[in-house]
Amino acid sequence: MEQRTWQARFLSDGEKRACRELWEEIFTEDSGRFLDYYDRWKYTANECYGIYDGDRLVSMVQLNPYNMQVGGYGPIAVNYIIAVATRKEYRHRGMMAALLKESLGQMRKKRMPFVFLMPAAEAIYHPFGFRYFYESSVGTLKLCTAQEGNQGSGQTLSVRLAGFADMKRLVDFSEAVQAELFDCYTKRDRCYYERLLEELKSENGGLLLLMRAGQIIASVPFWGDGPVEIREILCRPQDKEQVLFTLGRWARAGLAGKNPERLSVTGASFDLDEKKPTIMGRIVDAKSFLELFSAEEPVELFLELSDGFLGENDGLYRWNLSQDGSRAERISPLESQFLKAADLSGGGSRTAEGEIDPEIIRCTAAELFFCLMGGDKPEGVFRKVRVCQKAYINEIV
Repeated sequence: MEQRTWQARFLSDGEKRACRELWEEIFTEDSGRFLDYYDRWKYTANECYGIYDGDRLVSMVQLNPYNMQVGGYGPIAVNYIIAVATRKEYRHRGMMAALLKESLGQMRKKRMPFVFLMPAAEAIYHPFGFRYFYESSVGTLKLCTAQEGNQGSGQTLSVRLAGFADMKRLVDFSEAVQAELFDCYTKRDRCYYERLLEELKSENGGLLLLMRAGQIIASVPFWGDGPVEIREILCRPQDKEQVLFTLGRWARAGLAGKNPERLSVTGASFDLDEKKPTIMGRIVDAKSFLELFSAEEPVELFLELSDGFLGENDGLYRWNLSQDGSRAERISPLESQFLKAADLSGGGSRTAEGEIDPEIIRCTAAELFFCLMGGDKPEGVFRKVRVCQKAYINEIV
């Protein structure tokens, strides 16, 4: 087989037009109406990287911008990596690696702390340092009549479709619920919901508002003709039973003729039938990433970080944290001579005088990302760090 070094590069706005033809070849499940929506609403703001063979685009990756809240910090600009695609006859030649290397390198120059994506398979992205950090709550919604089930306590909820006049109320509702329940989530402004309504419309769907006494109790985007899929149920856990019952009644009446017995729900702000690993992420700029976190009390940590794919992150970092935030800086080998090596769960050793000798905590970028974002209970020296344990990232593109 021909050995070539493939050049991954940023695509101009004019070159983005070639992305649709490649998208249609690879992602055959997406409708023309959805791609029309994407052309209009996504390409104006996103970045695309590609590889050409002659004048033909043969591989691409796209970066869609999002604003995130992480702990007490936000909005933080991050990218959602999507549309990683290579023509069949060009696969297994290192093109995806080249595209990720180039795009991640450019994002690092902008000091972006991390990126996320929804993988087709974990094994594809694991070698590049991506790790799961968000599990979707998924399940099925039983359709029911007014005589079935339990309405729960309180007044019956009314249901209507959201329109552009509802944008401010949706923004206020989503921010209040997400900030109350989660410590890492997508910030949703007016533009976010305007795009979402157009996206849902492109696939014959809409956004339901469940109301009580004029107040939004739940927002429920759905799409599809056969079968219809509920993309998300966003509400407070105490409203879960009443919301599910109201949706069951709406589906029975509103989907008459399609005759489903149950609808799939692919995201919710409360527990459903199961948790499904959905979103992976990785560190882009280690310094910016570390400075997203704080601690319950002042603490100084030393991290020797290795990043097998994005080597610019390699190095020894001094990380000072307090309740007000943190500051990370690279330190020189000369400064590190007094430090001792330790593993990820180390914590320093006590001298004869009772003082603690600092230790270097050696870890990979992937281990650090999972430790701080993966939701596991922190151990060792990370016990004092306010890690993210309740992520909510229910995005499609």
